Amino acid sequence: MSRVLTIIRKEYLERVRSKSFVLGTVLVPALMSLVIVIPMLIEGKDLDERRVVGVVSTPEVFAEMQEIMADREGKVVDLVAVDCLDPDNATCVETLKDQILAEEIHSGVVVPTDFIETRKAVFFNRSVRALVVKDDVLRPVLNLILRKGRFEEAGVELDLYDSLVTSTRWENIAVGQEGTETAQNQGATFALAMTMIMIIYIMIIMYGNHTLTAVIEEKNTRMVEVLLSSLSPDQLMLGKVLGIGLAGLTQFAIWTGAIVFASAQGVSFGSFSLDVGYFTPLIMISFIMFFLLGFFLYATLFAGVGAMCNSVQDSQQFATPLTMGLVIPMLLLTLVLTAPDSTLSVVLSLFPLFSPMLMFMRVCIETPPLWQIGLSWVIMALSIWGAAKGAGKLFRLGILMYGTTPSWGTLVKALRA
Repeated sequence: MSRVLTIIRKEYLERVRSKSFVLGTVLVPALMSLVIVIPMLIEGKDLDERRVVGVVSTPEVFAEMQEIMADREGKVVDLVAVDCLDPDNATCVETLKDQILAEEIHSGVVVPTDFIETRKAVFFNRSVRALVVKDDVLRPVLNLILRKGRFEEAGVELDLYDSLVTSTRWENIAVGQEGTETAQNQGATFALAMTMIMIIYIMIIMYGNHTLTAVIEEKNTRMVEVLLSSLSPDQLMLGKVLGIGLAGLTQFAIWTGAIVFASAQGVSFGSFSLDVGYFTPLIMISFIMFFLLGFFLYATLFAGVGAMCNSVQDSQQFATPLTMGLVIPMLLLTLVLTAPDSTLSVVLSLFPLFSPMLMFMRVCIETPPLWQIGLSWVIMALSIWGAAKGAGKLFRLGILMYGTTPSWGTLVKALRA
């Protein structure tokens, strides 16, 4: 046992003392924030200064547009009337275009006098980026004016119109196990769930490949022959998997602790905030369990593949299918997100290679029955046991196969031996 601990210590210290470990611990969360947090921060935000939109219309329409805009929260557009008495006059359009080209206004809209009948409005701009103003600001405003005009033509009373066009105001409340109510930020909840899933994904694929390359490197340097003089192949494989796994767990703990600490401090970025109430005991336990089980399953498989190969290039034909076991569930996240309790989602989330991502996604968004979570852990544990037996055969037979190019036939023969 002491010899196995020596291998564990060697593999662990070799990684946590490396510069790549320190850089990865810092840079990976930064890159993840670029992918997840920053889009949420800029969503619905105006990155430029307030935009001025020129309006060519009748005074009545312009007044209605200003009234509607005044009631909008977070207004980032100012409307200005173009000095023109007749919106159907071509001269008015030319004046509008001249102001856009002179950069006096950001863009412009022409609302003809027969707008209620034709429903036609013309938007003038200098770049495609300005279309955001049309779709997010001007279109809803003119749609309200159009509906109101159509109702007036139909003789509908104003009070009835106001009742018909009123909209629902939503507030999200998360219900706890004991019936407690907590205000819920849907965007932040989804971002935290995706962040935790990405951590599991990155850690498993990164440290699984570390296990693969570590075995291949020692096989190429013939160091493995020295080690096997004191250890059995199974002990060597166990020491490598546990040592690299502890290094991954260290990085995992640092990232998890940073997220929980930031949540406890109430850290927020604009409208995005980290809510410590999201980290329920079930989510945290599942987070740790799916990382550990997922890592040991994939690391064991990668170690067995590494024992059969002489170079990283040789290993790609075997490692790629294993990697796809992590990539495919990431592609299926949308399916599980939209229907977490469907039969297909349940079956896919119980498949051991997919469970670390898909079952954990179900835990994050809508807690499945506890028996399903427990069953996924049992299936993954049994899969690790089976993978360890298979990898042990590959390790024993392949570790000394130096200079032999592996093939799928070789792999099958080694497993059947």
